[in-house]
Amino acid sequence: MHRKLTSFAAVLALSLVPLAASAQDWATSIYSAGGVEIRADERIFTLFAALNELGHDEAPITRQFPVPKREFYPIRQQVRDAVGISPALRAKFEVFFDEHPLPMQSYVAYTLALGDAPTFKLEGAAPAGTESLKGLETLLGEFYTAARIKEIFARVTNAQREALKDFSPVVDKPINETRSVLKLEETEDSPLVVIIVNLLDGRGSAYGVTLGDETYLVVGPGSATGGAIDPAPIARAFARASLQPLAAGKGRALRNGADLLREVRAGYGMTTDNLDDYIAESFARVVAIKAAVPSEASSSAMDAEMRSGYLLARELNRGLAIFAKAPKPLDAFLADFLREIDVTKLPRP
Repeated sequence: MHRKLTSFAAVLALSLVPLAASAQDWATSIYSAGGVEIRADERIFTLFAALNELGHDEAPITRQFPVPKREFYPIRQQVRDAVGISPALRAKFEVFFDEHPLPMQSYVAYTLALGDAPTFKLEGAAPAGTESLKGLETLLGEFYTAARIKEIFARVTNAQREALKDFSPVVDKPINETRSVLKLEETEDSPLVVIIVNLLDGRGSAYGVTLGDETYLVVGPGSATGGAIDPAPIARAFARASLQPLAAGKGRALRNGADLLREVRAGYGMTTDNLDDYIAESFARVVAIKAAVPSEASSSAMDAEMRSGYLLARELNRGLAIFAKAPKPLDAFLADFLREIDVTKLPRP
């Protein structure tokens, strides 16, 4: 059976779930025409409800002065207003974050490996690179109960479902285009793609994680004021999930890579201390531009990534053009191409 569900297969799959679960699944999960599942996820909802309460406010800035104003999706503001956290539990989270200063990608990956609320039990091994986050599940469980997340999640279910519907006609194309750019043939063994729309993060956010036989794309909401869904974050999340295993160990192929990492941490405020992750995210952003940004806007999009600290963007874009005509598989090509890059000669914004 083809790994991507057809529309008929998606309907059939939904009809076979137990009746006790069908109401909840209906409310929190739909399928695109191409069979990609689009859902809300209570685990991610819990993580980001806690993060918002602890100061996470990433979102497009719509006003800079006198006080920055950020574009929050309406549900995000409603949840922020509804959630409370005790000083004691806040202190526990702060200590945990101080002891585990990993990028958001790692926290998202670890959370997706957990079981359902309210226990959030870790099922199997933690994703590679997130092993140190063991114990987060205990904090999430305590927060879930204390903040009454189950009730809050239920109250916003209908609004979340409407948001899922907005994504449904958009998601297939950027995923297919990203497969094409990376020459990733879809087979019976390809992971199923699940898109998690996270209304508690900023528009444009994107995290991609493959766990077992599923690839999760966690993307932020559309515009708070309506308008078309941007396909680029979907492409970026899918590219990141696809590139992450291929980038493992490739950082050592980049000459003076450690110097580059120090530069982007000091000059652009990046938090990653892992060169493989930096390469994977940089390449994912370039692939997303190729797959989902109109050609007339691609140059300005590339410049924006450079200004954000992804200084490999222009070189990786050149490499992508070479790869399109190369017979090598992506894994081998990426290692060879990175060896050719001289970090000291990279263009700077």
